[in-house]
Amino acid sequence: MRLMLGTKERPSLLVDVQQEKSPSEFDFWVINGAWEGTFYNGYVTVHHPWNPHSSLDKVEILCNNQDRLRCGAGEYQDVFDNFHNENYVAPKREPVVFADMDDDIPF
Repeated sequence: MRLMLGTKERPSLLVDVQQEKSPSEFDFWVINGAWEGTFYNGYVTVHHPWNPHSSLDKVEILCNNQDRLRCGAGEYQDVFDNFHNENYVAPKREPVVFADMDDDIPF
């Protein structure tokens, strides 16, 4: 599941939930930052192998609408650019089909 974390004035973290422990506590991967963290009652802890630290500012879950938060690899800026447009729906990715996929190799 994907979520947008931040404040009402400023969305800041587009995350993929890795493990949900409760609605107010979960581990995540930050799509727009490439780091792991934990959300606990509004506070974010950054997981760094030798220096974990927590945020001082409280954040909230701003959006859990998967259609608005969908993005391809490296295209997360579209989600931020369109965040305040509540009618925005991210384009669905087309499945990749190769011309030579029709082979007779059993597996």
